This record gives sequence, structure tokens and C-alpha cells, in this order.
Amino acid sequence: MRKATDVFAILIGAFLLIEGILGLTSDVVFGVLTTNRTHAIIHIVLGLVGLLAGWKRSARGFCIFLGILLLAVGVLRFVPGVGEIIVAILNVNIAVAWVNIAIGAVALLVSLAGRNSEIRKQA
Repeated sequence: MRKATDVFAILIGAFLLIEGILGLTSDVVFGVLTTNRTHAIIHIVLGLVGLLAGWKRSARGFCIFLGILLLAVGVLRFVPGVGEIIVAILNVNIAVAWVNIAIGAVALLVSLAGRNSEIRKQA
């Protein structure tokens, strides 16, 4: 039985890894999410860490870290002056900011609400 945080980390880790790899060859991923090499490498690292944490069944800390990081980047994208820095460093467009906010919020909710919840296989 896996905890909800472990399942979330595996799923989001796979997404981030795929998005990061695609971002190494294109400035736009999935037709709407802008990226650059720095952004792509960060997502590859986060994806690998998420997969590892989920497989080792110890993903709660990863979910908290990811939630704070993505929420911060997403929200800061909308702050005048700071948003321009986020765009310059990571090429974060409005769609990426909203995806970061959504994933960050879900990561924190899963880590807090799913502290002891387990996902059981249905036979």
C-alpha cells in the first residue's frame, strides 16, 4: 500500500521529467507551457527526485518542498518587478504560472491531508 503522497510524487515526477526532457529541445512544451534550458533542467531534477521519493515511499517532504517551490514561482510571476525576473530566468508564461500554482497547491494539500492515508489495490 502506498501513501497518497507517494503516488502523487510518482505521477508528478513522471510529468516533470517528461516536460523537462521535452523542454531541452523546444521553448514551448505541450503547445502552451514555455520553458528554457534552466527551467527544463530544474524540472528533470525535480522529476527524478519525485520518482525516487515515491518509489522509496517517503515522498511527504518532497511534496511539501515542491508545493512551496511551485506556489512561490507561480505567485511571484504575477508580482510586478519580480515577475519580469522570473520570466528572464525561467521563461515562465502565464499558463506555466497557473500550472505551478495548481500543482503546488495540490502537492501541499496531499502532503497535509494525506499524512497517513494509503492507496489500496482493489482486487
